[in-house]
Amino acid sequence: MSLDRRKIGTTLPEFSVTIGTDALARFACAIGEHHLRAESDPVPPTYLKVIEGVGGSSRRIVDALGIDLRRMLHAKQEFEYLAPLRAGATLTVVRTVSDIFQKKEGELEFVVIETRFRDAAGTLVALSRQTLLVRTPGPAHAARS
Repeated sequence: MSLDRRKIGTTLPEFSVTIGTDALARFACAIGEHHLRAESDPVPPTYLKVIEGVGGSSRRIVDALGIDLRRMLHAKQEFEYLAPLRAGATLTVVRTVSDIFQKKEGELEFVVIETRFRDAAGTLVALSRQTLLVRTPGPAHAARS
């Protein structure tokens, strides 16, 4: 079953996140950064992934697209910082399905999710682009299932 390209443009309701020092410390420890970070230091480069998943938003997008988690792989992630982000900042987050495309004659489908992060003034401060790979069951696989 192919993903519905009409879902391109699907946008989750926006949500806000305040970057907390405790959460940053736990993340730093998890990625092996055990030295103390000053509150004035920018967040680690991949911390946007933590922010964009707040409130189960990643699962809500997957559910909205009807993706079977057993067939999905997180294939690619890009981050673009337009301004430094630090502890204490409150960000508004908007996640949108920006593309759905196929490769290998439809055996592989890709979903691109773009996340926009705005500061309290409404200024765009970061972007994230996530690509999910969804393996489509072919006729041979469907016969075995």
